Amino acid sequence: MGSDFSDYEELVKTKIRETGEKGISQQELARAVGIPVRDVAVIVKKLIERKIVAKKAIKENGKNVIKLFPLKTSDVALYVELRAVNQIPCMTCNILSKCGDGTHISPSTCNKLSFWILDGVGGAS
Repeated sequence: MGSDFSDYEELVKTKIRETGEKGISQQELARAVGIPVRDVAVIVKKLIERKIVAKKAIKENGKNVIKLFPLKTSDVALYVELRAVNQIPCMTCNILSKCGDGTHISPSTCNKLSFWILDGVGGAS
């Protein structure tokens, strides 16, 4: 497959997305994109590992057929105001270098951090 592998991967992802809830078998996919079934199998395996595609057995015309389905990915944009970062008590803490999970001083035992979190949650409503 060589250097065209990423192009093939995009082509396979697009074709699977186009089928939507209907799904597509690996053989149909190989024919549709014009790539050998063996190469499609390698690409599909990687897409399944990355949770982009799911492989499911369904009944079709009385037979069990394994089809590929796109998994819904959330394209949620998360915006953080940097002004809020400097309000975190940890940013101005004198003992931050000694703080950590499993130590005497930790985020789970810090009163300043707990009050800040509770105040922020309470103030957000």
